[in-house]
Amino acid sequence: MKDNKKQDDVEMLDFDDDTSFEETEVLDFNADVKIANQIDEMLDFIDVNDGKKEIDKIELDASKEKLDEYKPSIKDFNIKSAKTRKIVKKSMLYVIILMLIGFEFFVNKTGDALNSLKVYASNTEPIRIVQNEKYGYISYTGDKIVNPKYVYAENFVKGYAIVKNTSNLPLIIDKGGKQAASSGTYFSLYRVNTDIIASKVTKSGLKYGVLDANLKEKVSFVYDLISYKDGVYTYVKGNTVGFINEKGKAVFKYKLTDKDDKTIEITQSPVTNSNYQRYGVVKINSSSQIVNLKDGKVVSSPTLNEITPEENNVFYETTSNGTKTYMYVQDNKVLLESENYTSLSIPSIETGVLKAITNNYKYEYISTKSLEQLKKNLSEQETYYGDGIFMYEDHNYKSNKDNLVLVKNGEAFKTIAFDFDVYKPYKNGFAIIKYKDGTYGYLNSDGEIINDVHYVEAQEFDSYGDAIAKTNDGYGVINKNGRIMIDFTNDEIKQASAEVKKASKNNINNVFWAAKKDNKYTLYNNNGKPVNKKRYNDVSFDPKYLIVKVSTDLDDELLTTENLAKINLTSFNSDYEAYENYIMVKNEYYNYNGKLIYVDNTKETR
Repeated sequence: MKDNKKQDDVEMLDFDDDTSFEETEVLDFNADVKIANQIDEMLDFIDVNDGKKEIDKIELDASKEKLDEYKPSIKDFNIKSAKTRKIVKKSMLYVIILMLIGFEFFVNKTGDALNSLKVYASNTEPIRIVQNEKYGYISYTGDKIVNPKYVYAENFVKGYAIVKNTSNLPLIIDKGGKQAASSGTYFSLYRVNTDIIASKVTKSGLKYGVLDANLKEKVSFVYDLISYKDGVYTYVKGNTVGFINEKGKAVFKYKLTDKDDKTIEITQSPVTNSNYQRYGVVKINSSSQIVNLKDGKVVSSPTLNEITPEENNVFYETTSNGTKTYMYVQDNKVLLESENYTSLSIPSIETGVLKAITNNYKYEYISTKSLEQLKKNLSEQETYYGDGIFMYEDHNYKSNKDNLVLVKNGEAFKTIAFDFDVYKPYKNGFAIIKYKDGTYGYLNSDGEIINDVHYVEAQEFDSYGDAIAKTNDGYGVINKNGRIMIDFTNDEIKQASAEVKKASKNNINNVFWAAKKDNKYTLYNNNGKPVNKKRYNDVSFDPKYLIVKVSTDLDDELLTTENLAKINLTSFNSDYEAYENYIMVKNEYYNYNGKLIYVDNTKETR
């Protein structure tokens, strides 16, 4: 009986005696040979010469990505009954169709999700905490990395941090809290930007070197002393002093006598544009000279007189009787040198125009290319010294027209007839002009008016390329192409700093502006679209970090532009401290996802 029962169970797969399945049309293969043939065709089972059967590739155009090749074989089932094989074939077809439909749905939905998801590159460096006057670190999500145990600890820089143990010995740990340089490896460690000045005991005694951001030797440990100032490493090595440039190359050295002090001082001339070469005064004992801080080339002869650096590679030498000799350095040479000036400056190297005041208090505007005056007897009222572009007024007596001459790199590149006043000189590529009717417009760096709109107020463009202006209808925002980003219908507009804009421009939750209308603020993104549907009583942008402080009738909070996460505040006037990877409100640490990750119970709360 048991055998018969097993036999009956097996035979059910043939459906010969089971009329209950005849009601299910899709499984009635006896009644529809055509469907079975179509299934064979769709599945494309074919006989080949070697007797093997295989299925052709099934391809799905899902975001132009192909599925891996799929080749099932009906022989894998080892089914003898033809009817059963047809059922399995058709079942396989339905399974495949469902799989493909499901996969297409998954791809589409996943694609949509990925398209709308912006992974914000948060600074994932560990966060320093303090507990019982000891330092430790937690992760961005608040997990403990290192329990507070160090007597000193710096913030992580490029994946590493200098710490000191209870013996006050320095070591370096990585982001996982493991020792990257154990205690005793180095005698001293001093952070300089991403580099580290280190000292350690060598065969020659205690020597100094420099480690780069990856803890590789940038400067070998052969120096008796290394110091850092103004982007330059100075060193002492035996009876030699000198300096090492930012790339770790020793480019200047000076041999001392046994009686000389082993000191070297460097004072750089700060440049307003980092694209230009920096020069500095190198003083060794009582002797001073001007030196290129990149290649070490000496520009001026050594002198016992005092040399003072000013901005943009202008220097002056003062003699014992108080006489000043001004010098302008460019291309590793003193381009201009004169005792006839009481002042010499070049507010923008890119203009190529030196501004000098003579001993009889007259102005001279000198081209760094020709070393000639652009125009004699130019008064300060006729000139406009801007960022990158210098302008001066000139009258064409033949046409009896007033012209505005634009100068860059010491040469005039455009002359335009003008019937307006220059209200503000060039800054970030634009000058503000004032029409005779008292309204304002903008000149771009080509000397062209960007549009024909006359604004009743015009603010300067920021370095990101946006400007807030006002028409008779209200305040708005335009970009560098003159395109309206925020309509001119607002009572007031606040905006994020250019630094914040640049840092957040690729983040879908960026917040660039807050426009006030009907006594409420609306937040706008870089496309000039509202960030959300909320309206706020007040808004304040953090000058450096991606944080916006907002106030509503119900609460006051910080919004982070990572995902518009909220951090509650006691009031709109509450203080907070912002860092690259966390925010502190009173004694609470939050990440930029708005998550509370640590509470410093040792810190007083106010």
